[in-house]
Amino acid sequence: MPVASGTFSTRITAIGTARAHRAIDLTPDATGRVTAVLFAAGETISPGQPILRLDDEVEQATLKAAEATLAEARAALERQEALLARGSGTDALAQTAQAAFLRAEAERDLAAAALADRTLHAPFAGMIGLSDVLAGQLVTTSTVIAALDDTSVIEVDFRVPERYRAALRPGLRAELRSATYPGRLFEGAIVGIDARVESATRSVLIRAEIANGDAALSGGMYMDVALILDEREAPAVPEQALSVDGNRTLVHVARGGRAVLTEVKIGQTRDGMAEVLSGLATGDEVIVSNLHRISDGEDIAALAGGLRLAEAEQ
Repeated sequence: MPVASGTFSTRITAIGTARAHRAIDLTPDATGRVTAVLFAAGETISPGQPILRLDDEVEQATLKAAEATLAEARAALERQEALLARGSGTDALAQTAQAAFLRAEAERDLAAAALADRTLHAPFAGMIGLSDVLAGQLVTTSTVIAALDDTSVIEVDFRVPERYRAALRPGLRAELRSATYPGRLFEGAIVGIDARVESATRSVLIRAEIANGDAALSGGMYMDVALILDEREAPAVPEQALSVDGNRTLVHVARGGRAVLTEVKIGQTRDGMAEVLSGLATGDEVIVSNLHRISDGEDIAALAGGLRLAEAEQ
């Protein structure tokens, strides 16, 4: 077989943990009794969608009272402004009416905010998890209603030895695999590099992102990571063409009608092909089978299907 040109890369392998791009535990903004649970586990939630409602009779009444007070304060302010315009009022009375109006407006806003807090809304789009909360249950601001994960993008955190720190940069390609999907390759890229080297492990924390449009991945999954530092084209031969003699790596090259045993230096291996750093050039022909039957300098002859020993023709 001729020596081909192959694509090889310098890689760092690691194990990482996946997490959603955004993930929170939803908790109410107020304490109260649940009147309605407005979601189902596993449902895709839109931004601002109502998740939970609490009893709000008191807050409704408080808001109505605040709106009535505000209406009275507005009317009083308008009267004082009209009197002042006709010269019948005073600045002091107008300012007092203005202050009363502003206080009433603030109280109305506080009442409206308290009423709004009785409904829990989704802060962003995502998939909502399981919940044990039921209608009629008393919840507080520390009660976790459910988890909400935005898995449109998955982040994977992993560590690499500090000796690679200088070669790291945002945008480097990462190949990731999960035991959940054997044979499937997920492609991502570095988006963040920690500013510090962890002294205990002498490693750097790296973060990669993966597009997850089909929602195949979820937070908490373990991921095998291969970080691609560089890619290059180089001569390559099948791994079965290699033989080892001590610390030497050898191949049989078909050259001038003879099998010439040639020492080579091998780099990376990928998909059954070995990178040749020295000893061969693209276009050289190497023998890849029956190596135990061939010796250095033996005569060989070309056939349509490959090579054979010359004496086999006699």
